[in-house]
Amino acid sequence: MFRIGEFSKLAKTTVKTLRYYDKVGLLKPAFVDSETSYRYYSEAQLEIMREILAYKAVGIQNSDISDILKNGNADAILSAKREQLEALMKSISVQLNEIDRMLSQASKQKYSAEIKNIPAFTVYCCRGYIQSLSDIRSFIDACNKELHLTNPNVKFSVPDYCCVIYPGESYRETDIFIEYVQSTDRIGIDAGAIKFKTLDSITAISVTHRGGYESLRDAYLFAVKWAADNGFELCGEARERYINGAWNMEREADWLTEVQLPIKSKNK
Repeated sequence: MFRIGEFSKLAKTTVKTLRYYDKVGLLKPAFVDSETSYRYYSEAQLEIMREILAYKAVGIQNSDISDILKNGNADAILSAKREQLEALMKSISVQLNEIDRMLSQASKQKYSAEIKNIPAFTVYCCRGYIQSLSDIRSFIDACNKELHLTNPNVKFSVPDYCCVIYPGESYRETDIFIEYVQSTDRIGIDAGAIKFKTLDSITAISVTHRGGYESLRDAYLFAVKWAADNGFELCGEARERYINGAWNMEREADWLTEVQLPIKSKNK
């Protein structure tokens, strides 16, 4: 048996910590002298102490460590902790990338605006929900697959026009409601999520954005300011055209998105 001081030296743990673990029930002494109140620890408790310190080192909470020591369910708790840390790492990675973007003068895009007169098109549209913007391509592929199954004779028009519209009342980061629109050579038969309609002609500010979607707001801010400075106001749902993305470009810096904002003259 070891007195608390000697045990602390062997376990490389302070007496204060050992007393705290005793208080919270994580590691109680093997024996307490009723006359002197001295705490004594056994040799076997050195191994328990090693386990406790190992779990503490990876951020496992005291309650979970106690659960592991009692029930031997380390795998489940460690797996849950791993998932938590992976999510944290992903969040930190996004933050670091954004910091690098903000610090790098070269990454600051010089946007330019172009006014486009986009004609009306016969289109098929497909509405649904995606969990995040990274799911856009798979959503579009699923829509096109359904179109070809339900309307095999309908082809994409030449020239081609497609875009994504966000009909929701506000911006969402997850569970996003979108409408994919693709021009076709004829009106087909509505089936399931596939609907045919005429997409109205618009005059729009067109701004091209390079890079990831988390900084796409910069293109919107530029377009809105450009409109105000040049006597225009917004008058309809924004359209996003995903020209290049994760599906065909390895580097996020090479992604290419066109933002189209419908406008009208303030004098009209």
